[in-house]
Amino acid sequence: MILRQKLLFAFFLLILINSTNVFAVESGFYLLDREPLVRIGLETDATSVLITTSDTSLVVVNDKTSSLSLGTTSLRIASRNYSPPQYEIYRFEIPNLTSREAADQLAQKIRQENAENAVVLYSDTENTFKIRIGGDKNILADAKDYQAVLTEKGILGVEIVTEKYTLPSEDAIELTQQIAANPKSEVRSLFELNITNQNLPLVQKTALSKPVRNNKNAFVNPALREVIVSGNSEASRFTSLKSVVIGSVSQRGAPVKLNGKSYRGMMEISVNSRGRLTVVNVVPMEDYLLGVVPSELSLPQLEAQKAQAIAARTYAVANVNGYKDKGFDMVDTVWSQVYKGVSIESKMGTQAVLQTRGMIATYKGKPITAYYTSTCGGRTEDSENIFDHAEPYLRGVNCSLEGNAHFLPFLLKSSRELADIKNESNYELVRLAAKYSVNNFLFVTPRFTDQYFEDAPNETELKSWLNQLAVKFGKPFPQFITKDTAKPLLLAKVLSDMIYDDPTQADTLLSESDINYQLSFLDGGEVPREMRPILASLMRDGWFSIYSDLTLKPQKHFSRAKILRLIDHIYSKKKWDFSFDSGEAKPTEDGKLVLRVGKSEKEIVVNPNVYLFRKFGDEFYQVKEAALLGGEKVNYKTDASGGVIYLEIEPTDKTTVAERDSSFTLWNKTLSPAAIRSTLSRFVNGLGTITDLNIAKQGFSRRATDLEIITTNGTFHLKGGKIRSGLRLNEQLFVINKRYGSNGQVTSYTFTGRGWGHGVGMCQYGAYGLAKMGVKYDAIIKHYYTGVDVTKAY
Repeated sequence: MILRQKLLFAFFLLILINSTNVFAVESGFYLLDREPLVRIGLETDATSVLITTSDTSLVVVNDKTSSLSLGTTSLRIASRNYSPPQYEIYRFEIPNLTSREAADQLAQKIRQENAENAVVLYSDTENTFKIRIGGDKNILADAKDYQAVLTEKGILGVEIVTEKYTLPSEDAIELTQQIAANPKSEVRSLFELNITNQNLPLVQKTALSKPVRNNKNAFVNPALREVIVSGNSEASRFTSLKSVVIGSVSQRGAPVKLNGKSYRGMMEISVNSRGRLTVVNVVPMEDYLLGVVPSELSLPQLEAQKAQAIAARTYAVANVNGYKDKGFDMVDTVWSQVYKGVSIESKMGTQAVLQTRGMIATYKGKPITAYYTSTCGGRTEDSENIFDHAEPYLRGVNCSLEGNAHFLPFLLKSSRELADIKNESNYELVRLAAKYSVNNFLFVTPRFTDQYFEDAPNETELKSWLNQLAVKFGKPFPQFITKDTAKPLLLAKVLSDMIYDDPTQADTLLSESDINYQLSFLDGGEVPREMRPILASLMRDGWFSIYSDLTLKPQKHFSRAKILRLIDHIYSKKKWDFSFDSGEAKPTEDGKLVLRVGKSEKEIVVNPNVYLFRKFGDEFYQVKEAALLGGEKVNYKTDASGGVIYLEIEPTDKTTVAERDSSFTLWNKTLSPAAIRSTLSRFVNGLGTITDLNIAKQGFSRRATDLEIITTNGTFHLKGGKIRSGLRLNEQLFVINKRYGSNGQVTSYTFTGRGWGHGVGMCQYGAYGLAKMGVKYDAIIKHYYTGVDVTKAY
């Protein structure tokens, strides 16, 4: 196991040391020779950090040619000022000789009589001569012993002269040169370049650089600081002017923790230009994405998360050295991509990363700048209108599929024939007949037409309708129903027997004048005497009706339309209602009606020949198919087996685009002129009192791309993505509503808008919506990024 761990660590370091080769072949494919590393700046202003692991030990790579197991699972890292080590050497001199001749004679005597080296030197400061005897000593005790030896030899007046010097390390000198060569860089630790050694043994001690005499008193930058590593073992305590790389032994196993938060890969710690610590997580691309995809898009659709993985991977590849002067590629926030390490990893996110390994989006063989936004408001925008640089693949697109294709996954369909109605007054009967049909009223026709409603019902239909009325009234089924029962007087007799308990009630309680009064329509005199009280009673109590031309036409059969309206009128007077269920629809799934029930969902199978109605304006119309995207109010009835046999849909007023599940699809914000001036003053200089605000120009998506600001100091313009930042709005896809005071001046501006974010590139909620519709990850990528290819880069 230990050998395996060592090999894993060595493999990781091999990747770390060798730069990644990139080449684009003529066919336009973009290839990398291996999985790249990503450098994420986690800390840029730390005074100290704690690095821990749950593995057997932390490992440090100090010179990137060997690694050291530190024998500890916890390290505290800080920084301190670098001070070059100071040394003393001791020389032996006879000073203050007034003439060169005397000095030369004495020096010659010492050489001849005492066999000691003696050199005459001139002292500029004192204008005298001196003799330096013997060699230098590094230890004071040795110097004193040698002085005593010289005295014993008769060489008098010898003084010990002490000389102090610094001996900075080669690292200090090289770091000083590195800073001088690139003063704009914020990195103040030594980074080794052009390392070709690929043999990385796990050794027992570090090979820290040592001072050499050639560096005596060499200049070093006085602001140098060194990293201090402190642990509970001897091997884990050291200082370094180089960046220090720390990881756990099994790199793609146990994570390393920074201040308690777990990350894969390694931690590279260096000193920055502020004298504080910069901590960079150096991690293989695929491991990095495990902590990005769930952070950026956790919505539960695998294809959407796979699209997010490709976008995030592409963004990372395209942004190598994005923060070059700070020593890393990206940060872990929305300024690059949100990265939360191991804690955010999820099963679906990991699956999305694994299933798209190495895949990126390219345009003409090059990785794209894969911008993405939370909620695009229904349309994305051309990049130059937000970021001031035009990219052919960052074109504004609708957050939906083309035309009716967008609604296909949500369609409910009916095999029932549509009504064929030319007479508009008959159209209400279609819905009415459908309601009665699913409540045991028989209609003998495969299709409702004008002719069907204008004809008299047949005997079977009439029996069904009147029997159902009898049930509601609690009376026995009427006897001797024939087709002629559809004639007004026979029908009146049947209804009277249902409505009134005493069949003699009308004749007993109505006088002749009462009857004549109720039957004073044009052909009322044609009503036979025995039927006059019955009909008068029904007319008086509102249970019966005549034609619009003030006639009854006693010998003419009532049409189906006439009788159906009459029955519905009776239901209304009795306040009877059919047992329809209602609810709020969720998006249709596999042709099933999905209803929201509290916090849960209920799926109901829809019968193939369902009566299907959809509201257009204020009226319901029979349709062959209807899309339920979620939020629609529905009324429905099921049969004995639980299948939906009648369904009417009231469309939602919510957006229908793919991002419709976002809570940011619509928002409002009201600001006073003073508040607007306060926020805009950070972006526009010289503003006076704001007197008006207008959208001067819009982009493809109708986003404001030029904001006109009229003030007492003149007219100013704010353009591009600064508009959203300047106004501190969720998005810049908005309209402005103004409220005026009594003096005619604007007192407030209400911004009504859609979306959240910059609005360029892939819409994350839109990707989720498309994935729910069955759109695959590569099609999602190609929908939002115009003209791109999805390429296997490694």
